[in-house]
Amino acid sequence: MSEPEISVVMSVYNGEKHLDECIGSILGQSFRDFELIIVNDCSMDGSLKIIERYEKSDHRIKVINNPENLGLTKSLNIGIKISRGKYIARIDADDICSPDRFEIQYQFLEKQKHIFLAGSGTDKIDESGNTVSRHRPIVEEKEIEKELSLHNCVSHPTIMFRNEGFTYREKFVYAQDYDFYLILLSGGKKISNIPEPLVKYRISPCAISWSKKAKQDLFALKANEFYQQRLKNGSDQYGSFNPGEILHIEIEESTDRLVLKSEIEASFKLNDFKRVRKLCRTYCIHYGFVNCGSCYYVLSFAGERVINKVRLILFS
Repeated sequence: MSEPEISVVMSVYNGEKHLDECIGSILGQSFRDFELIIVNDCSMDGSLKIIERYEKSDHRIKVINNPENLGLTKSLNIGIKISRGKYIARIDADDICSPDRFEIQYQFLEKQKHIFLAGSGTDKIDESGNTVSRHRPIVEEKEIEKELSLHNCVSHPTIMFRNEGFTYREKFVYAQDYDFYLILLSGGKKISNIPEPLVKYRISPCAISWSKKAKQDLFALKANEFYQQRLKNGSDQYGSFNPGEILHIEIEESTDRLVLKSEIEASFKLNDFKRVRKLCRTYCIHYGFVNCGSCYYVLSFAGERVINKVRLILFS
């Protein structure tokens, strides 16, 4: 069997709600020379039945069932390590690829030999598939490098990169993509973005980027700290990093400024306005009624139409 040009790697945990739509968007690609590696991370819903149905009908699909729930980072590495493609593409189980996504990214990387990884723009959609906003990313390599030194500006489900043995660092339970990009940058690899929205990125209460936002942000800070260490010293302190110090934080009891700001933003994004007001009051007690607290507190009392307009400004 010849090796495919692209290996698509997807981890699934209880993703039955949108899984048909996601897999269908992959199998319907204009670019056909790919394998789809689906790592089922001990789903407890109907995900496995959906996956097995597709596996029987398309020889390009390979399914791996984890013996226990390992989480996203380890599951992705399992898929990457068995991938045979020249390129690896990522997608999440609740997102949707545009029909020409693989073709556009493949041709881009074939022509731009100096680029190691390419992301793309996104259309952000809600649970029902309605477009909430369109994100047009930074595309210039130097600007991306500058932005990544401050915060993540590459959408994880949109990336395609060269299959050269790179994997995610497994202590990064969250923000594994940001750490991955910074590892590439410190190793001299170039990252770019294609401006077109090649993925419909679903904003869901179950998404890690919102349901675990504070911890994700703390892991991102650690990734950036390690990046700065590598730039300065040629190595970082990942070996002595204990992720439990972040994972075991009691979010609801925390008064840490970053944790509160992250959770206020996430709750606002998810329309949990009662929680927004509760967190804002805590923020106000400890840090005053300015900056993060005041804006979201006032907006939490606004009507849904007003909030949707504001959200387009804040999160586009």
